[in-house]
Amino acid sequence: MLERRLPERAAGYEHNAAIPGFRTAWERAEVLLKWAAVLLGCSIPISVALDNILLGVILFFWLAGGGYRRKLAAIRGNPVAWMALALFALFVAGSLYSIGPPREVVDALVRALRLLLIPALIYLMREPVWRERGTAAFLASMLVTLVVSYLYWFGVLSSNEWLKGTRLDPVAWKAHITHNVFMAFAAFLLAQRAHEAKTRWESIILGALCAAAIANVLLMVPGRTGIIVLLALFVYFLVRTLKGRGLLIAGVGLVALAGFTFATPNSMLHRRITLADEEFAQWRAGVPPEATSSVGLRLEFLQNTLAIIRGSPVLGVGTGGFGKAYADRFDGTGAPATQNPHNEMLLMMVQFGIAGFVLLAGLFATQWRLAPRLETPSETAAARALVLTFAITSLLSSTLLDHAEGFFFVYMSGLLFAGYRVRVPEAPAQRTR
Repeated sequence: MLERRLPERAAGYEHNAAIPGFRTAWERAEVLLKWAAVLLGCSIPISVALDNILLGVILFFWLAGGGYRRKLAAIRGNPVAWMALALFALFVAGSLYSIGPPREVVDALVRALRLLLIPALIYLMREPVWRERGTAAFLASMLVTLVVSYLYWFGVLSSNEWLKGTRLDPVAWKAHITHNVFMAFAAFLLAQRAHEAKTRWESIILGALCAAAIANVLLMVPGRTGIIVLLALFVYFLVRTLKGRGLLIAGVGLVALAGFTFATPNSMLHRRITLADEEFAQWRAGVPPEATSSVGLRLEFLQNTLAIIRGSPVLGVGTGGFGKAYADRFDGTGAPATQNPHNEMLLMMVQFGIAGFVLLAGLFATQWRLAPRLETPSETAAARALVLTFAITSLLSSTLLDHAEGFFFVYMSGLLFAGYRVRVPEAPAQRTR
């Protein structure tokens, strides 16, 4: 159900399934690399260690495997791949003038290596069947996560060393911010599949799973970023599928959700909104934020990070230089110390000046603009949902710095935009005399 049946052969590309006709060992190895990429989609919501192993395997064998002419052709014709390579090049260039200690510079460069997964997957996942397998692997992993979350919430599972959840915070393998962002995106994919389902029962089952994922985000797991992402994605879904009527339904739904929230003061959503309001009021009143004040700390980091940017707006402080720049400016002032401004846009500007903001925003804009050129409407919808997810999340978290969010963004970017096809202009009609 999650993996739709698609033809193995994509028009204009080599057929490289494991059948007679394979000519080289590398072609067989490339299929194994594709399965490694599929497995990565499954591991991102679950295992940090497996993510890193699979990334190393994919990048090493992709770079060492030959076929460079085909690989360069796939990358050269894909603007998303070029934007990813430009971002990686910015990290490399920034390491040459960074004020950060060598350990933090190297750590930032290692994290930036994930960007190379985008062009690697754009080549590897050209065929629709592999892109569908990768998406299905992510969805399957999120459905397991959803089951674990409900088991915590109903008290069937108790806290243990293998999982992060509790009954009050029923997550599985990731913290609640990451859990809710991933679950919101999974809910969107399930809604899209329910909408496109070919049978009534398939639509009902997928719709029920989508509803369970929505309830998980809104009512169970206390991750406010994921709630914002979920609401944005479903406004987009309704407008995309129902046009103007969808916008009206979205407006009515948001009003109904607001009414429900304020009519149920004991609900998780009401408590999280009330807490956010209290933390914001305390910060505005000049009360130093406590370690548990999520909103207060973010606003404090925002204000202080903007001050660092004003001090070096053109080149920034270099790759991995944020921690030292923050400490140099605010040590001894009573401001809370941090290595993470919880805002990817600002983190890029601190490190690389205006170029950091331009390239990251340019990547999002390129993805949004090119999404209609993907092979299917479903891929177009998922690609634009990905842009919305990470444009929002990047204003509230350091998405490329954070492990799971960074891996997820580069993985889905490479997977979806492997389906990009260059639009060939039609030849002008010849005049008849």
